[in-house]
Amino acid sequence: MNFLIIIKDTSEQSKNILQIGAKIANAFSANLSIIHVGKKSKALIEGEVNLARITMGEWNILHPGIEVLNWAYETLRKFDTIKIDSDIALKPEDYMNHTKRIILSLPQSSGKIVELILREGELIEEVSKDIDGFKYNLVIIGCPQKKRNTHQVVQFFNTSVLIVKNFRKNWDYNIQLCVDDSRATKRAVVFGARIANHYEKEVKLLTVSKTNLFKSGYQNAHRWAQKYLKRSNVTSDSLLISGSPVDIIVSEASDDHIIIMGKAKGNEFLKYIWGSKPIHVAQKANCPVLLIN
Repeated sequence: MNFLIIIKDTSEQSKNILQIGAKIANAFSANLSIIHVGKKSKALIEGEVNLARITMGEWNILHPGIEVLNWAYETLRKFDTIKIDSDIALKPEDYMNHTKRIILSLPQSSGKIVELILREGELIEEVSKDIDGFKYNLVIIGCPQKKRNTHQVVQFFNTSVLIVKNFRKNWDYNIQLCVDDSRATKRAVVFGARIANHYEKEVKLLTVSKTNLFKSGYQNAHRWAQKYLKRSNVTSDSLLISGSPVDIIVSEASDDHIIIMGKAKGNEFLKYIWGSKPIHVAQKANCPVLLIN
């Protein structure tokens, strides 16, 4: 599997995103890429600079985004989850200039690939290009400040998305697994069970109906999820609640769960105008939200 972490800067929030991303990648033994989308510097991205002949100081002047990637490298080396060779320092000539992106593969001992990636331009547009070109199974991003940006991330990133907000450094989350009759529900259950099993977390299995009547699709999906978690040796608590799905999902999760649910399928134009249940949950929740494609 291939996971992609998006970092905007060298802030504490970016460190938190790296930490939770590294943990989840470790649970799946996934290849991990870290991408930073910087401001345009045509000479660097278009290959007019001879990378092997410049010093690190000159490199950072040419593109401040390299400093962000170097910081990500040093931060990853301090985590126990990703085993990067601590004796090797980054050098400008280690970076490779590909079409519209610069990458560096990091030396590490787990057998999995770890890469640093630099792109230029608008974040959502450039990350979408990387997703479409390199087929990541999961993208991990900090919570956008604007709700509209959350909407765009969920809708236009053609893969599963983890939105990190109110991160707990001690990782004392449990899992809230939201189940309905949508096509992505089974994939969400499988993904959630893998994380819960790896980190020995309890699962709150939640199905919400707008009315007191739980249609057969909801009931069957909930029973299947119960059986799957049991077969996976995951401890779970089962809840079926009537009411507003978004409000109940958010309130039940509070700030001490990771919400896991399927992405919505349906009319793209209507989702663009009105959003969807997963989009609204991602906007309103007070904890990390993982939406499975």
